[in-house]
Amino acid sequence: MLLNQKYEIFPTEEQREMLDRWLQYCRQTYNSALLDKERKYKQSKEPYNRYDMQKQQTLDKKEYPFLKEIPSQPLQEVFVRLKKAFDHFFRKNAKYPKQKKYKEYTSMTFPQFGFNKKGNRMAMSFSDNGKLYNTKLGEIDILLHRPIEGAIKQLIIKRQGKRWYAIFCVERQVLPTILDTNLAVGIDVGLNKYAVLSNGLEYENPRFLRKKEKQLKKAQRRLSQKKKKSANYIKQVQRVRQLHEKVANQRKDFLHKLSYNLAKDYSVIVVENLNIRNMVRNRKLSKSISDAGWGMFRNMLAYKCENRGGTLIKAEPKFTSQDCSCCGNRVKKSLSIRTHICTKCGTLLDRDHNASLNILQKGLEELLATN
Repeated sequence: MLLNQKYEIFPTEEQREMLDRWLQYCRQTYNSALLDKERKYKQSKEPYNRYDMQKQQTLDKKEYPFLKEIPSQPLQEVFVRLKKAFDHFFRKNAKYPKQKKYKEYTSMTFPQFGFNKKGNRMAMSFSDNGKLYNTKLGEIDILLHRPIEGAIKQLIIKRQGKRWYAIFCVERQVLPTILDTNLAVGIDVGLNKYAVLSNGLEYENPRFLRKKEKQLKKAQRRLSQKKKKSANYIKQVQRVRQLHEKVANQRKDFLHKLSYNLAKDYSVIVVENLNIRNMVRNRKLSKSISDAGWGMFRNMLAYKCENRGGTLIKAEPKFTSQDCSCCGNRVKKSLSIRTHICTKCGTLLDRDHNASLNILQKGLEELLATN
């Protein structure tokens, strides 16, 4: 399986300027290719694929010599990115591709890394000192806070605010799938408690955005008082961005650790197949749901379970909170009622614990039906 491993890099000021310039060339190439594709379709209804774009790029390099400054691979990868954007659009999973602004185009891809079969360096590789190396950039310091596990297939250089990161896409062998229903668990995610497991374990909701809300409001209020595009305005924009990055990093750290521990301890994990996009339309709960990051948590669980030989099952969420986990009797209750009391068998449980037991039962039924 393919996994991404992210590391911070520390380019010099000169290297930062060059990397930033390369990103601008990639962005301009993306926007230009999008305009050419639209123009070609309007004029003759003919397709304009990535190979046509590459031919046009060869001509552009003769007319605009500065395009030769950047390695050819990241420029060609721009067309792959544009093709994926249209593929998503035609499958109705995304909006129509649009022109990218400076802040929207923040990464470039090197599809090959290391040395080729003849022993020659590719566009990006490691130097003898263990640093990132490119013939035009030179050596770039990198913080390898954990070993790179697996064969490196490609490298993404990403700008995030004022910081730069190297994201390695590595191919790793996964453990053979061994399903042990004795190590199965159902998880009910919520806003009061982040996750309640069917075995009774509970994880509190850290509410990172809510904790930083006062600081964010204050910073955004100060931003609104600055003159747009002034030096102080740009500095304040950076402060607001740093606060948002802090919240995002805290959330990812919490979810990575929680999903890792769950994937390590359990062979079968069952979660609700929630339609989060519809749920955030609730104006009263949208901020709290977004802060919880349920979708990110589910994605992390999926690949970590696969990596450790386990499985993740997405069960239908209908009536998991209403049905009794002991007798199946449906006990209707509003969101404000946090205790499940069955009028038929007398079961008394926390609402979320009862839901997690129902989720586990649905998941195990689905697993038996498929095997």
